[in-house]
Amino acid sequence: MDKRIWAIGGGKGGTGKSFIAANLGLHLASLDREVVLIDADLGAPNLHTLLGMKAAHPDLGDFLTGSLPSLEAAAVETPYKNLRLVRGSENILFIANLAHYRKLRLLRQVRQLPTQNVILDLGTGSSFNTLDFFLSANPGVVVTTPEPTSIENTYLFLKSCIMRVLKLYMDHYKIRDLHQKMLDQIEKNSQSLYGFFKSLMETDRSYGTILYRALRGFRPCLVMNKARDQEDALLGRSVADVVRKYLLIDMKYLGAVPFDEDVHDSLRALRPYYPDHRNSAAAKAIRQMSEELAYSIEFTLRTPPEVRLPDA
Repeated sequence: MDKRIWAIGGGKGGTGKSFIAANLGLHLASLDREVVLIDADLGAPNLHTLLGMKAAHPDLGDFLTGSLPSLEAAAVETPYKNLRLVRGSENILFIANLAHYRKLRLLRQVRQLPTQNVILDLGTGSSFNTLDFFLSANPGVVVTTPEPTSIENTYLFLKSCIMRVLKLYMDHYKIRDLHQKMLDQIEKNSQSLYGFFKSLMETDRSYGTILYRALRGFRPCLVMNKARDQEDALLGRSVADVVRKYLLIDMKYLGAVPFDEDVHDSLRALRPYYPDHRNSAAAKAIRQMSEELAYSIEFTLRTPPEVRLPDA
């Protein structure tokens, strides 16, 4: 089965990650594709509300505590054909402090779900749990808004992803002596990332090649949500350009989802947005986004990253 795992994440709350996840799932399901939505927001799960459903059991916590034998058993039917949901857990304190072995079991079970499309709705921030769920996707989608604080947190979230990717590879290849150097040069000043890799290539090209290949294999996508005009849409493209230049990430800009007052009305009415507003500009943007995501996945599978530093 050609499985696609879509992770919707970001660095700040209120950007509309759950909105994007829910309505992307509804769109894919409307195309007769089987979809499982997983509320992996380990702090404040609310994906069921966006689908007009109530919190109930089974949920993610039932699987993680061993009450259910598999993640598949936690996936419940929704009112929408081809769409199932793994609700977020009510046991927020337990889930937010997810143990490492439980996280690995969850990631393994996500990959084993017998469905083609899995969408992970992630929490905010840069905890290892959130970062690892985001990095497990193909690809991960960062949702931001035009507000300066949201843009800043998006940049910091992506920087944290880079640090996590490189740290995991350093641990795997036992390159421990480089970790502190990376912290000094990248954590304190993200613009030194190019210098870090250039220096590493000169002193130890074998390790430099391994780590740079790992970084170039990280190819997230960006969505600008709640865009009110063309300037907001162009801002998303600028953010992607800055990320490519300073973080050396091959980020794809999926486009902007326009601001729509009907989104708030749908939330108040506890009704999903997409089925009632298929002809809206926001719904059309979501459909376009799903097509761009499908292309991004195919491109990633076909094109291995080159191990070559760009010009400074």
